[in-house]
Formats: sequence, structure tokens, C-alpha cells
Amino acid sequence: MSERYPRVRRYSQDGLLALREGVHLCFFMRRSHAEISPIVARALDVYLDTVGHERLGWYASPEGDIQPLNDKGWEYVRYRLLDTADTEGCSLELLEHSNQVAGYRFKYNGNKLDSPAAARWPGMVSGVSFWLPTEYLEEQGPGRVRELAVAMARELPLTTGYVSLAFNSMEVRGADRIIRELCVQYPGLDVHDLDGTTMAIGAGVRGPYWLNFFGQPLLGQLGGTEALRARLPHPEVDIQELEQEKVLVALGEWPVMGHEEQTERLRPYRELARVLEPHLYEETMRWRSLNPARMRKWQRRFLDT
Repeated sequence: MSERYPRVRRYSQDGLLALREGVHLCFFMRRSHAEISPIVARALDVYLDTVGHERLGWYASPEGDIQPLNDKGWEYVRYRLLDTADTEGCSLELLEHSNQVAGYRFKYNGNKLDSPAAARWPGMVSGVSFWLPTEYLEEQGPGRVRELAVAMARELPLTTGYVSLAFNSMEVRGADRIIRELCVQYPGLDVHDLDGTTMAIGAGVRGPYWLNFFGQPLLGQLGGTEALRARLPHPEVDIQELEQEKVLVALGEWPVMGHEEQTERLRPYRELARVLEPHLYEETMRWRSLNPARMRKWQRRFLDT
């Protein structure tokens, strides 16, 4: 099939893929690891059942080494994910490839919200993210991705969550500069940092995305589902009420990169940005080459244009 989206690909000096566009599914929960570990494990199973268990072949050890996801590796991963006795919570990353950026990827930060560290970071949450390659979205269609995200959102005790096209990269020389340049050209590509965001986002929201999930207390602060429908009358906005006081706000059938040919399609993003502005979480952690000032400008890209 033809490519629906431009390919944003950069390679290392060794010829390995170091940066690419992808689809990012991300959820934040104001719950400790011990409360949510079995739910996150089920969400991982939903992801693997959807994309194929063979898609993830490696895991990052706590020491930073990349180890194979053989039977012994999966045994370790399940133990880490379901071990609630660890006083520091759980940090876990699973990858498609061992030496280049992965199209399929899973990352989980399960924090302990009553720990001494959490006392210093009152906005600390737990977070989980899942990656899909752009090719999966193009081949399977947006409905398939939406179904996967909704299945996860129904299970997870989320405060906020979203699905977006995003920069997917390894920390290699030159990737920071490329992201800094391209994030202006493609405002629909998310610039993310799960580690930093889970330290401080609290009940806030990072901004408008293709698929937006709002739970409590944010949904109540926004006035509830009917208030959102009244404030977001654009025909491209679809609002679906989920059980357990959650709502999905979808901005169009397909996600957009936001380049110059798609300015009109960004109107729903600007409308939702205005609704979310009082609740916008402002990045305070320096992420790669985006210092806090640059990060704030990028976060307000749909408000200040």
C-alpha cells in the first residue's frame, strides 16, 4: 500500500536506524505500582495479543544491558512487573531490536507514590507507553489502533492518556538536534519523555492529541462529558463516554503530522488546546536539547499560533 505519512528516518554512523516516526500510546495513573501492576500486565498482554508476541525480542536490564526475551527473559520480566515488594517500584522497557530504534516497544514506570522521593515530587504518577510503527497504522487502519487504545483505557485507572504520532529515537549523537528542528515542522509529532513526565504531571495534561483519554479528577474539572461536547462542536471531534468516569476525545479519523499541507486539519487540535489550557502541565525537566523554555513553546504550539 502507499505511504500515508512522510517518513522521518535518521541513521547512525553505523547505518542503524536511530530516529523514526511512530505511533505512541501513553497513559498516566495516580496510583502506586503495587496497585496497578496486574492491570499493567493485562494491558501488556492485550498489546502482545494484538501485534504478535514475537514483536518484542529484548529487554533492558536495570544495569542498562540489553538482554534477549527468551523464556528466561520473560520469566524475569513477569517477575519484575508483578513484584510489589520492591520499595522503589518498577521500571521496565521491552524492545523490538537490540541495537536500533524499535517500531514496537513497551515502557513502564511504576512509581511508589508514598515513598520519600514522591514527597519531593508531589506530582509523581505511574506511566506506561506502547509503540507501534507507522506502517502498522497504515496497514491496519486507524480503527484498529483506536480499538487497542480503548481496550487499554477501559482497564487502566488512568487520569490522562493519549495516542499520537511521535518521535521515536535512540539517544545517539545528532538525534536531539534533529528533533529540535523537526518538531516545529511537524507539530503533530509528539516529543515525549515518560521518565520525566511521570515525576511531575500529577492530574495535568500534556496537550491535545489525536486520541485523548480523560479520567478523574480532570474530567470533572472540565465539566464532564456533556460540557466537553458543548465546548468542542467541530464535526471532526468525536467524544465517546467510557465506563468508570472516563472519556475519549478523538480529533479526526486519522492522526495528523501537522505539516504545512494540513493546517486546516489542525483546527480541532487548537480548539481542544484552548479547553485544556488551564490544566496544561508545563514541562520543568530538561529533555534532550529542549530546555524548559523551548519545551513550553512546543507545548503551546496550538495555542500561540
